[in-house]
Amino acid sequence: MKKRLLTGLMVAGFVAGVAGAGELKLAVVDTSRVLKEYYKTALAETHIQQQFDDIAAERDKLMAQHKKLKQDFETLRVESQNNALTEAARDKKKEQAEEALSAVIEIENTIREKAASRKKDLEGEGRKIQGELAKSIKAAVSACSQKGGFTLVLAQGGLLANGLESVMYADPKMDITDEVLKILNADKPAAKE
Repeated sequence: MKKRLLTGLMVAGFVAGVAGAGELKLAVVDTSRVLKEYYKTALAETHIQQQFDDIAAERDKLMAQHKKLKQDFETLRVESQNNALTEAARDKKKEQAEEALSAVIEIENTIREKAASRKKDLEGEGRKIQGELAKSIKAAVSACSQKGGFTLVLAQGGLLANGLESVMYADPKMDITDEVLKILNADKPAAKE
């Protein structure tokens, strides 16, 4: 609460300072809409989904191996207790069961390690993509602001913790979201039919 109040006072001070220095021209950008309609957002989401699908396929393959190894272990364990076999044969089955158990434990460790590694990689890639999208959006807002002669551009659409938007009211004439989207989507590839 104190942080928001301090931020509000800083913005008010900035606005008052700018107003004293000359004409203040404000604009608003709907950041939720920009992210939703920017074509690179959909490409990024598709890319991340493909990564999730690859991880799931890799995990399914490892889980199938795990299941087979576990079944082999159980079969050998049961056979090692079969009194119809000779003592030497039971000992051999017991030894094979221990080796199979080691293989089960090894693949369980591999599954855990790969899951943690892939999760870390995917989170890093997500942050990188998010940063690239933000950089593009900021550049488009800057270009649009300079073209329109805006002194200050406020973000609208991001919800705060209490459910209120960072801009409580904005005259629709101040909204430059369409212009920002034109800049961002200018290099959008043509739709394939």
